[in-house]
Amino acid sequence: MKVLLLTMMMIFTSTATAGLYKWVDSEGNVHYSQKRPRDKQYKRLKEPAPAPENSKSPYSSANKSNEKDAAATETAKNQKLRDLNCARAKKHLSTYQVYRRIRDKDGTVRNIGDEERAREIQKAQQSISDFCN
Repeated sequence: MKVLLLTMMMIFTSTATAGLYKWVDSEGNVHYSQKRPRDKQYKRLKEPAPAPENSKSPYSSANKSNEKDAAATETAKNQKLRDLNCARAKKHLSTYQVYRRIRDKDGTVRNIGDEERAREIQKAQQSISDFCN
């Protein structure tokens, strides 16, 4: 029993003190190892910090449900945006179908030609087919 305990302590002690070493060989290749090179100049790298004990696995069921909730929230947000774009496209179409004078972004009112009106109607119809499904 004592031999087993002593053996286990030696195994865990040796792995706990193992570090990470970096060195460059004669050909210029960089190597990383847990064993220190005997005849090469090396640099001991910092050991990574241990993971917190209360950290959860990224594959736990709680994270999966959070991902589903986030996906559902994102889908609802996207649907609201599509509905808003659909309403804007319908209003745009109605404006160009009814009126021949429009107000520009700078506030000036101007008459529009048949070609421009047809292009804007076509753009509005395309937007409706994109967003109003």
